[in-house]
Amino acid sequence: MFVEFFPVVVTALPADEDHAPLLVDPAAARIVRAEQVTEGDTVLASFGGPKDRMPTADYFNDQYTARPKPFDPTCGCPSCPTMADHEGPVVNLGDDNPWNVCDPWPAADLVLIAPAA
Repeated sequence: MFVEFFPVVVTALPADEDHAPLLVDPAAARIVRAEQVTEGDTVLASFGGPKDRMPTADYFNDQYTARPKPFDPTCGCPSCPTMADHEGPVVNLGDDNPWNVCDPWPAADLVLIAPAA
């Protein structure tokens, strides 16, 4: 079994109802690369921050269930064209989310998820 460690900081749990999946079972949360997100995973946060510091969790107010599908920069939604020029692989975590648009990510970006059962 291969274990990969990510140099990020997962901040204290949000203390509001908008972040209910984390409040129910915070031990279920996992950090994975976007390319490792699977059908049914709950997408909770991305990781960002200044390039010269350790990335920190940026919790979404609207978590959603991932429904990965192939990335198509010409699909017609407003999100996919933003990643069209990205150097490297891109994954689409789906359009079954609160915004009803595709959610493209660089495949290597880190994502905080609650894995599907």
